[in-house]
Amino acid sequence: MHTIDETDIRILRAMQNDGSLTVTEIAERAGLSQSPCSRRIAMLQEKGIIRGKRTILDAGQLGFHTLIILRIKLQGHESALLAQFKAAVRTIPEIQIALLVLGDFDFYLRIVVRDIQHYQTLLQERLVVLPGVREMHSSVILEVVKDSAALPI
Repeated sequence: MHTIDETDIRILRAMQNDGSLTVTEIAERAGLSQSPCSRRIAMLQEKGIIRGKRTILDAGQLGFHTLIILRIKLQGHESALLAQFKAAVRTIPEIQIALLVLGDFDFYLRIVVRDIQHYQTLLQERLVVLPGVREMHSSVILEVVKDSAALPI
């Protein structure tokens, strides 16, 4: 495992706060010149600490106005059943996040759809036929109060 120093932390903070920054801008915020900053970024990528970059799209402007949390309880917890369920979930583009959890349910899914009709169709055609599903509970999200993937570094 790579030892992260304060300079690496400054680089990572700058990058996660604004993924569009150039190496020059990151270097400036981290207190480095461009070449050492570029080498550190390359090393952080090589070590898997920086796993990639994403462009965040505005779902509403693209016609996706409804978010759903779907809680799922499976019929069992055999490794083959879990593997089948996970593989099937990965094929559904409307599922943004799938979390295996402890508690009353086995999985929480965050689903983005255009509207309730879109969700109803998705539910009937793709979700209720997921392998091993015993029980499902849906909640419509009224407002996203916070949505961040940033780590508290």
